[in-house]
Amino acid sequence: MDARLLQPLARPFDLRLELPGSKSFANRALVCAALSGAPCTLRNLSGGDDVALMLNLLVDLGWQVKRSGRADVALLPPKRLPALPHEQRIYTGAAGTTTRFAAALLAVTPGRFLLDGNARMRERPMAELVGALRELGAVIQERGKPGCLPLYIEGGSLKGGTCTLPGTVSSQFLSALLLVAPARGLEIRIAGELVSKPYVEMTLQVMQAFGVGPACVRRDSYRSFTVTVAAYRGADYTCPPDGTAAGYFWAAAAVTGSLCVVNGLVQGDAQSDAQLAGLLAQMGCRLAAYPDGLGVDGRGARLRGIRADLSALPDSAQTLAVAAAFARGTTRLEGLGTLRVKETDRIAALQAELAKLGVATRAGPDWLEVDGNPDQGPDAAPVDIATYEDHRMAMSFAIAGLRRPVRVEEPAVVAKSFPEFWEYWQRLYRGA
Repeated sequence: MDARLLQPLARPFDLRLELPGSKSFANRALVCAALSGAPCTLRNLSGGDDVALMLNLLVDLGWQVKRSGRADVALLPPKRLPALPHEQRIYTGAAGTTTRFAAALLAVTPGRFLLDGNARMRERPMAELVGALRELGAVIQERGKPGCLPLYIEGGSLKGGTCTLPGTVSSQFLSALLLVAPARGLEIRIAGELVSKPYVEMTLQVMQAFGVGPACVRRDSYRSFTVTVAAYRGADYTCPPDGTAAGYFWAAAAVTGSLCVVNGLVQGDAQSDAQLAGLLAQMGCRLAAYPDGLGVDGRGARLRGIRADLSALPDSAQTLAVAAAFARGTTRLEGLGTLRVKETDRIAALQAELAKLGVATRAGPDWLEVDGNPDQGPDAAPVDIATYEDHRMAMSFAIAGLRRPVRVEEPAVVAKSFPEFWEYWQRLYRGA
C-alpha cells in the first residue's frame, strides 16, 4: 500500500510562507466568470482537483482556458453556438463545492445536462438545493436516489422568484443560489440558523469583484437575501492564499514550539479558517499578527485543552483535533454537524485514527472531545494513519508526524485541494 513515512522534527522552524490560492475563492470566481460571458483572468489559482473540475466544467460549456505559468489562467468565452441536442455529461468527482455550484450554474445555462460525481459524492446531500432550484422553476430529475446525484438538469429552466432554503445543512447551497441570482433575480429565504456564515460573506465579496455589489444585493442579516437582475463583468481577479491550508502550518508551529507566518492573511480575514490562529493562541501559543501576514508563535508554549465552536470553520476541525492530541487536558470541539457528510464521516475517522496515537475521544452528532496525550514522542512505534480518501485527514495527521513517527496512507489524496502540500511540508524539516 502506498504510504508516506513521517519522522519527528529534529529542531523547531522559523518560516514565512507564500501559499497557493484558496479553492473556495477560486470556484466562486470561476462561476462569476462563467456568468459574465466576458474574457477574465484568474491569478494564484489553486492547483487542486476541485478547481480543475470547475475549469473542466467551463471547458464543457465552451470556454477556452489558457494557462500562463502554473497558477494563472485566461478565460475566453464560448462562441454563441446552439445548445447540443443530447444530454451533456458533467462530472464533478468528489468535489462537493464544485457539484453544488455546478447544479445552480447549469440551471441557468442553455443545454441538457447530466450532473454526476463519484460514489461518495452520490451519497452527499443535495436535496435541499434541488428543492430550492425546483421552487425557482428549474427542471431537475434524479437519476438515482432522491435528492442525490446523478441529476438531469434542463439548462436555462430556472425562472427566478422566491425560494426557501434550510440553513442547517450547508452554506454551499446558499452560495450556489447567490452566485446565479443576478442572472434571474431571486429572493432567498433562510429557514433556521445558517451554518458557516463566513463562506456566504466570501461569496458576496467575490460577486462584488465581478461587478455585482451591495446595490444589487439586499439582505436581512442571514434571514433573507434579495438579488436583482444584474450583469457580471469580466475581471482580472487574484485569489487570496488558502486560509484552511495555512492552518496545517500554524498547528505544526504550535505542536513543535516553532514560528510560522503566512503572507497575505490578516486578523479578521474573510476566510473564517484564519480564526484557527486565534484558537491556537488560546491553547497557549502567541498570535503573530502583521499588516501583511498572520502566524502562530509556539516557542515556549505548553499547549492546553480548550473549548471551541467550529461551526464557522468546520474544515479546520481535523487540524485542531490533531493539535489537541498533543495538549494537556481535554479539548471540546463543537459545531461539527457538517463533518458527518463530508468526503467521509470526519468525526468517526478522527476518533479511529487518534486512537492509534493513544488518544481517547468521545463524540456526539456534532461534537468531539479529545483527551490530549502530550507525552508521546519520537521513540514511539510508527502507526499507520488511514486517510479515507479525504485530503484533510492526510494533511491534518501530518502534524502528528512532526512529534512521533506515522505512516500516512494514500498521501496523494492531498491533490484534491493542495497538490503541493508535501513539498511545502518538507520546508518544516529544513527549518527556514
